Amino acid sequence: MTHTPYRHRRGLLRFLDRYRRALAALLAAFAAVGAVLILRPPPEPGTEVLVATRDLDASAPLTEADLTGRTLPDRVLPEGALLPDEPVTGLTPNAPLRAGEVLTDARVGESPAAPYGPDLVAVPVRVADPGVVSLLAPGSRVDVLAARASDELGGPPARAGPAIEVLGNRPVLAVPPEGDGGGEGGALILVAATPEEARVLAGHATTSRLSIIIRG
Repeated sequence: MTHTPYRHRRGLLRFLDRYRRALAALLAAFAAVGAVLILRPPPEPGTEVLVATRDLDASAPLTEADLTGRTLPDRVLPEGALLPDEPVTGLTPNAPLRAGEVLTDARVGESPAAPYGPDLVAVPVRVADPGVVSLLAPGSRVDVLAARASDELGGPPARAGPAIEVLGNRPVLAVPPEGDGGGEGGALILVAATPEEARVLAGHATTSRLSIIIRG
């Protein structure tokens, strides 16, 4: 009985001697893992926010397909970043958005055309005759007409043709003061229209002279 502890020690030493390389490798692995855990910084706190799924312009309200959630570090988030559970669809960007850009409360808002219909947007129209624009006020209703301003070669048209109605009976949202037009001719008004009408109007604005008929 007096030799039992001695035999146990000898057995332990034989075991360590036999598996010393495996034990050394295991201890080295534990040490490496511990060093990584100590040196690696903890994950940064982040928040899931709304970002644009693609490049967006300011011509149409936002839809669910335009937005997605993405978790970003809190240190890079702008003030007022919008969260996925906030009601954003139906609001309109006040400036173009790049794909992946974080939406903030300052970048989107209700379109001024919203009171006139859920699918309408605010569209700027440069009217050739500023005198007519002086007769308008927010709430006035107008038709917007387009007449070709040049021929196919860029010169003045050989003869005047009939004007085409681009917008019909649309409400005027705003009449910016003179001097807010960026130095271009004519005068600017803001009207409510559908996104499709806005695209058609943009095409006419590059080649035609725009005028209005005041309905009321």
